[in-house]
Amino acid sequence: MQHQLQSASIVIPIILILIFGFISAKRNIFGNNATTISTLSKLVLTITLPPLLFAGTLSISKDQLHNALSLFGALLFSNIGLYLICFFIARIFFKRNITEAALAGLAGSFSAGPFYGPALLEPLYGNSSSVSISMIAIVINMALIPLATIMIEIDQEKKSTTTNKPIHKLLLSSIYHAIIDCPYVWAPLLAIILLLCGVQLPQFINNTCLLIGKATSGIAVFVAGMTIAVNRFKLTKECISFALIKDIGLPALFFCTASLFFLEKGTPIFNEGLLLCAMPSGPMIILFSNQYKQYQQEAASILAISTFSMIITVTILIGLLGL
Repeated sequence: MQHQLQSASIVIPIILILIFGFISAKRNIFGNNATTISTLSKLVLTITLPPLLFAGTLSISKDQLHNALSLFGALLFSNIGLYLICFFIARIFFKRNITEAALAGLAGSFSAGPFYGPALLEPLYGNSSSVSISMIAIVINMALIPLATIMIEIDQEKKSTTTNKPIHKLLLSSIYHAIIDCPYVWAPLLAIILLLCGVQLPQFINNTCLLIGKATSGIAVFVAGMTIAVNRFKLTKECISFALIKDIGLPALFFCTASLFFLEKGTPIFNEGLLLCAMPSGPMIILFSNQYKQYQQEAASILAISTFSMIITVTILIGLLGL
């Protein structure tokens, strides 16, 4: 019973803030919801989250960094593997075109770890959990998104009359923009470099980063609630399938493959990776679907279903881990 109460004390605040965001969007408290969501998302991804990841990564030891690199390998294998599985499921079983299948692949494998991670992991593991959040952010933005972008752009260019770009140029362009346009990717990378070089920054820099970083969790979850409110909902077999694949399939795949990267089950770094994989689909999948004007309702529905099913899956997982 104690574990169930502990799980509820962590998950319920997330759900309540989601509801607050949902209600605020439905009541148009901020006026233009699309503009508000875009602004608040940019606030999280460019202002509050990068300092949090930077400070958290700098706080670890070199031994912990070794474990983090093992976590990176396990997350990379799990995310890319599940993305390809979802892509082919969408193509073969749901008869989607390449662009739609690529978006479905993201919906089924894109964890909201960078968004929800601080809210879920900090009560359990403290600021050191920022390292795990950094790893999944790097995997998503330097591997998962570039892979999906390349597949979509190739499909889009085949349908257009313009000259096709070489695949290697698409790859380099995607990785370049993933790094330059995403401070929550290069901030932890910079911290890792400083850590390896033995550089110690003044304490006030760490305190400043943590102070502004504390805003990340609440705002990110609030924005997710708004995002669910402004998009149409479809309860189809396809949407339910990809939502369940995301919430159950990704943590299951991570659990089965983590040992290949020498991650010991039951350790904090393993548990953090498992919980990050159990996060629902990330709100950014809706931005991608809106950008390409395809799979929009399905992406919003998968986001909504996976978010609310998180109440069950994450609560059970926390209880099983004995946290």
